[in-house]
Amino acid sequence: MRRAGFHISIAGGLSKVLPRAQRRNCTALQMFTSSPAQWAVKPLDAAQGAALAQSLAAADLHPHFVHAVYLLNLVSPDRVLRGKSVRHLAQELRRAETIGAAGVIFHLGSVGPQGKLAAGVPRLARSLQETRERAENVVPLILENSAGGGGSLGNQLEPIAEAVAGAASAEPLNFCLDTAHAFAAGWPLHTEQGLEGTLERLETALGLERLALLHLNDSLFGLGSHRDRHWHLGRGKLGGKALRRIVNHPRLAHLPLIMETPGTEADDRRNMRLLRKWLGEGGAKPA
Repeated sequence: MRRAGFHISIAGGLSKVLPRAQRRNCTALQMFTSSPAQWAVKPLDAAQGAALAQSLAAADLHPHFVHAVYLLNLVSPDRVLRGKSVRHLAQELRRAETIGAAGVIFHLGSVGPQGKLAAGVPRLARSLQETRERAENVVPLILENSAGGGGSLGNQLEPIAEAVAGAASAEPLNFCLDTAHAFAAGWPLHTEQGLEGTLERLETALGLERLALLHLNDSLFGLGSHRDRHWHLGRGKLGGKALRRIVNHPRLAHLPLIMETPGTEADDRRNMRLLRKWLGEGGAKPA
């Protein structure tokens, strides 16, 4: 059975994560370790973190990923903001280690509407290296693509690849492909030819071996809209046929799948049932 799950809320404490994941029939998950819209972070209790790691392992629920806060901007021309982002991401790596996470997923940020994307490349490389130096661990950093627009660097594969090449001391550096973001950025994942072309671009720019997971989301808005709005599987502009093709592609079939779809627990369960149907899975055991 394919490893798949959702972004799980930590509201009420870390002890709530496992039961919420189990009710959604997850075999993998993603979580924040603090509020995604605040810089202020409460200390993560080491005992609680270890207890979460042990409970997830005992339930055969893995891998589990941490998603960093949305405030990060590792390519900003504002040195204060960039420095704050580096410190926060390094802290997130240490927190991820405490809970045994498989990596920290993060958004790169923006050079600003008037900024030059090329200027963001060395900033990103420096930010990644400084983050690793501060964290002093080897929890993987996982860069996520974005929907683009507004000076965003996250929808530009070649500049990302250049920054990664210039940040060798920040390894391990991996990549998360978000299907909704890619589609909104103009990557034509909705066609068979477009998917193959996108995978070739990824292979050339970064190497597919850097892909750590897929964020499997439909998109409420159309191709090239640069509007980031996730939607339920098969009900958005990307569509079920395309998503089914993506999850079953031979070059992607080993990757864990994390859904970040909106709505209720019942919505999540429906999305999971549909995904398992696409994968042709019934009573199979997790791999």
